[in-house]
Amino acid sequence: MRKEVCHISAQATEAPIDFPMDDQNVVAIRNALSTLFLDEVHRAREEQAQHDRYLLKMELCAYLKISNNTLDKWIELGLPRINICGVVRYDRDAVDNWLRKHVEGW
Repeated sequence: MRKEVCHISAQATEAPIDFPMDDQNVVAIRNALSTLFLDEVHRAREEQAQHDRYLLKMELCAYLKISNNTLDKWIELGLPRINICGVVRYDRDAVDNWLRKHVEGW
């Protein structure tokens, strides 16, 4: 079994500390770091998507936390959408305003 050595320095002026590790530990650390990195990228993409103004149908369903069938019913009731040459988008602000107008008691 081959051992790798991990060098860690807290500051540039300090001597590195050696941590001998076998291949299994190195692979486990690499996998953990890879998972953390991919999770962070996914989180950043979701956060960015929350700020997008014009949404696709599936994005609007996720934003409103409703099914596609429910969204289709709301579209029949007049939910605003943008259709340019067959490309459909939903303006988050217009949808929010439409929902406010359809809340009971408003």
